[in-house]
Amino acid sequence: MMAFLKSTLRFVYLFQSAQSFVHNVIRLPDDSRISVSLSASSEDGRGVSFLLDSNHHHRDDWHRYCENVDKNLEGLVSPSPESFSAIHSVVRANAAISMNIEDIVALSRYLVKPNYTMELFHDDEIVKWRMIQGGSVEGVIVDSNITAEEGGRELYHEFSTLQLSQMALEIATNTTNHDANLLSKIHEVAQQAEKRIFLTVGSDLRGPQSADACFNFALAGVHNSSTHLFQNLVSIGTHELKRAGSRSSFPTKIVLHIVEKFAASDIRKEDAMELYQIAADCLEKKHYKDKMYIESLRDGTFGFHGRPLLWLWRFSSRQKKVEIDNEGNGKWKDAINWQDEFQDSNKPLVVDIGSGMGTCILGLASTSGNIHDKIPIEWSQCNYAGVDLNQALVRFGNGIASRWPDARKGRVKFFCCPADDFLSNLKSYHGRSTLIMVNFPSPYRLDASERGNLQLPSAKNFMVTSKLFELISVLAANDTSETYFMFQTKCEDVAVYLKNECLSNGMEGITAGDKAVENIDTIYSQKSVPKRVKEWLRIEPLAERAEGNLFWSQPILPLDCLPETEVQCLSENKAVHRCLFKYKNT
Repeated sequence: MMAFLKSTLRFVYLFQSAQSFVHNVIRLPDDSRISVSLSASSEDGRGVSFLLDSNHHHRDDWHRYCENVDKNLEGLVSPSPESFSAIHSVVRANAAISMNIEDIVALSRYLVKPNYTMELFHDDEIVKWRMIQGGSVEGVIVDSNITAEEGGRELYHEFSTLQLSQMALEIATNTTNHDANLLSKIHEVAQQAEKRIFLTVGSDLRGPQSADACFNFALAGVHNSSTHLFQNLVSIGTHELKRAGSRSSFPTKIVLHIVEKFAASDIRKEDAMELYQIAADCLEKKHYKDKMYIESLRDGTFGFHGRPLLWLWRFSSRQKKVEIDNEGNGKWKDAINWQDEFQDSNKPLVVDIGSGMGTCILGLASTSGNIHDKIPIEWSQCNYAGVDLNQALVRFGNGIASRWPDARKGRVKFFCCPADDFLSNLKSYHGRSTLIMVNFPSPYRLDASERGNLQLPSAKNFMVTSKLFELISVLAANDTSETYFMFQTKCEDVAVYLKNECLSNGMEGITAGDKAVENIDTIYSQKSVPKRVKEWLRIEPLAERAEGNLFWSQPILPLDCLPETEVQCLSENKAVHRCLFKYKNT
C-alpha cells in the first residue's frame, strides 16, 4: 500500500508539472458510452460480452483476428472470456498496420497470466494476436512490420480506473483551497479514467471497485462534463452484480457497499434502477434481514439519504478543520454576483451555514411541498446556498448539483468563504432569505486553559458569533415576511448557548409541542452520556440544560433531507439538540 501511495504522489507531481501531458489529454466523443449486457460469447454460454454502442461496434468473426480462441483464453486471467473481449476489441479497432502499442501493453499487464506473453503479428493485411507460453518484460511481443502510433504513454496506460480516482481525490484534498487550476487538473485525471474505461471496458474493476471509483470522483468534485464517466461506472457495477453478486463468495456487505457508494455519489435513479433491482435480488438470496432496505431498492426510494450518507460522514469527519488565519487568508475577497450564481435570483433563498457535504440543501432542493405547518416554505420554489470554509466539501456539493439534469439545476450553489462574509454579501440578494440553518458547527473548546482537542476552535473563533446574529437580524428586518432560523448540534452546552443567543437577538422560538425534550437526562439514560457533557457539568454544575418546549427530540427536517452528521447520530442512537426560531416582521 505504501508503495502505491508513493507512486500515486509521484505521478500527481508529474501531472501538475508536465505541460506535455495536458496537451495529450483527448476527450472521448459524447456518445462513447459503455453498455454492459450478459450474452453468450462461447458455445457453452460462459462468456460475457461487453458491448460498445452500435455506433462503435459490430459483431464479427473472432477467428479473423486470432488463430485459436481457446488457446488464447488459456493465457488470460479469469474471467477469461471478458479478458478476451477487452483485448479483442482493441486489436479489432486497430487492425490496420498502425497500432497504439501502449494500449495493448496496458491491457496485457493485468489480463495476461504471468507465464504467458501476447504476440501481435501482421497477417493478411491486418494485425492478429495470439498467446504464447513464456513471460516477457512487457507481456507483449510486437511484429516488426507493425507500426506503433505516436503519442506516448499517458496516465491511463499506467494506472487503473480506481487508482486514477484515488489520484483525483488526492489532488482535491491536498491542494490549497483557492488553486485556480485545481478543478481543471481533477477533470484531466477524470478524462484519463474515461479513456481507461473505453480501453478496458471495465475489466479492471472487480467487486466494489467501480462504486469506489465513482465515489472518489464524486468526492473530488468532478462536474457534469464527465457525466458519462459516472454512467459507465454504474454500468460496470451493474454487470459485476449480475456476474457475481449472488455467489456465496460475494458477501452481503459488498452488495451494500456497492449500492450505498453509488447512492452517496447521487447517481440519478434512472441510471441506477437496474443496479438497485439486481442488488435487491442478491440481498434476498443472501437472506438479508432488513426487508425495508430491500423494498427501498425495489420501489425507487433508495438514494441520496439515510445509510449511504454515512460514507460521506466518514469522509468529512477525517478532514482537517479550516480556520481563517491572522493575516485574513480564507476571507472572501470578491462581491457575489447573484445573477451569475442562480438562474433566477428573485426566488426565496435557503442558506446552510457550515454546510459540510451539503446533503441537507441538496435534499431540500429535491423536495416538493412543505415540511410542516410551522415552516410554510415551498421547497421547489427556492434557491439554496451552502457556505463552508473547506473547499473540498464545497467542491463535492457543486459537483453533485452540476450533474442534475432537471428543474433543480441552477438553484443550488455552494460557496467557500466565512459565514460573516457570505451574510454581508447576502444583503444584495434580490429575493428574500426564507430559512437560515446552522447544522452541527464545530464546537468550541470547553476550557481555553486546557489543550483539549486542538482541531476544535477556541471560543472566540467559534463560527456562530454575535456578529453573525446581527447580520441575520439585518437581513430579516429587510424582509416583509418571516425569516426562519434553525440550528442542530451534538453538544448540549453549544445548544444552550445558541438558544440564548437567538432569544437575545429578538428571535421567537417555535415550540416543539409533543416532540419537546422534557428531560434531557432521561434521553441520556437511554443512550450513553457524552464525555463533553460530563466535562461541561463538572465545570458548570448549575448550568442551564437543553430541555423544554423549544428543544425538539425528533428531526425537524424530512428524513431524506438530513445532514450527514444527523444521519450518523441517528444510526448510533446519539442525542441531537435542535431548535427552530423565526423573525416576525410587522
